[in-house]
Amino acid sequence: MAFTGTEFKCEGNGKKLARSQSIPFDGATLPDIAAERIATFLHGRDLINLGKTCKFWNDVSRKNFVWKVLVEERFGKQADLEAGSSSPVDFKKLYFKLATSKKPATAFEVLWLNGDYLEKVRDRESEFGEVIQLNTVCWLQIDRFFSGVLPGKYALKWHMKFDGAYVNGNGKLIEFRARPEQGCGNELCSKWSENDFKRAERRHGTQKWVLHTMGEFTVTALCKVYVEIKGRVENWCGGISWDYVELKPLN
Repeated sequence: MAFTGTEFKCEGNGKKLARSQSIPFDGATLPDIAAERIATFLHGRDLINLGKTCKFWNDVSRKNFVWKVLVEERFGKQADLEAGSSSPVDFKKLYFKLATSKKPATAFEVLWLNGDYLEKVRDRESEFGEVIQLNTVCWLQIDRFFSGVLPGKYALKWHMKFDGAYVNGNGKLIEFRARPEQGCGNELCSKWSENDFKRAERRHGTQKWVLHTMGEFTVTALCKVYVEIKGRVENWCGGISWDYVELKPLN
């Protein structure tokens, strides 16, 4: 690695470096504690890439406690919940588990998940093996948050399939939302009517899993993003299944 910059005077010998010259920077000349501190300012993928530059940085990038700091800085209390009481914890593995852009629908809080209105169903074509199936309900509420979402532009995508999907009621809508914490971006709200569901079912077929893009939103600071499906339909809705949701980075 090397730094280049404008002409300046070096301490000690009074020599000047030309603008085109480089200052050699060998990580091995750093004290371990300084290198480890530098590593904790990176995000996971950046730390892995740094580890590919030389043996010294590779050794730093493998240290479990460095990954522990990254996990705590990015995911906070959520990291404690996921790590549980098991010991020892592989914090690199935990980091990427928490940083995944997908969450299964079965990990969501689901109102009326009682086997009658909504239920968990095994599905061999599901990416996660088990899905949420909506049989019929008039009060739909499914929600969860992604923790430690990095700044950037994202698409909200739901992996869904339909089997005679319906949303009864005059002008009633099902809302698909993605909402960053206050002051950390803009909220996305995509509203689907019965015609939208039926149109998607005609286009892709009955009982076919399809990844539907609900829209795009922007995150401006490291934060939680709350993801929700909701609807208040007096005359019931049904015939819909959810496999997973994805926050797809667009930049």
